[in-house]
Amino acid sequence: SDNTICAGDPFTLSGSIGGSAPALTWSTSGSGSFDNAAISNATYTPSATDISNGTVTLTITTNDPAGSCVPVSDDMVLSISTLPTAAAGADDIVCSGSSYSLGGAIGGSATSSTWTTSGTGTFNNPSLPNAIYTPSGGDVGTGTVTLTLATNDPPGSCNAATDDIVLTIEP
Repeated sequence: SDNTICAGDPFTLSGSIGGSAPALTWSTSGSGSFDNAAISNATYTPSATDISNGTVTLTITTNDPAGSCVPVSDDMVLSISTLPTAAAGADDIVCSGSSYSLGGAIGGSATSSTWTTSGTGTFNNPSLPNAIYTPSGGDVGTGTVTLTLATNDPPGSCNAATDDIVLTIEP
């Protein structure tokens, strides 16, 4: 069946053949490679072009068996998600009593994000990459907080991405 992987990950196929066909061959609409295109559980490694295109069609085809039977084939679509990215920005300093405007960014296959804090301050909207953080009294007492921007977990085998900013709070 169709599937989704993360860019850079190989994909192990699970094809099968039957009837009078004793052999098979995998082929691709892309330019990636198979470790062994003649086995049912071949591993496909997408090329840079496959990753850029975002999908590739993989086709399993039987050989031409003896007699009047003809070869048959079946396709699957392999979607390739780009690696998610998170950029929280550079460490910075804020005066106590002031709020801090974050300048985060997400990319790749990430479609959403969430800010979290090591402190007890608040965000105006933690799902916005450019949220505003208001340090709490406890944050001011500690002197620093770590603010973490995390992406969602995209489809396929990609993991969420995270990045931190250390915010120093000066009295």
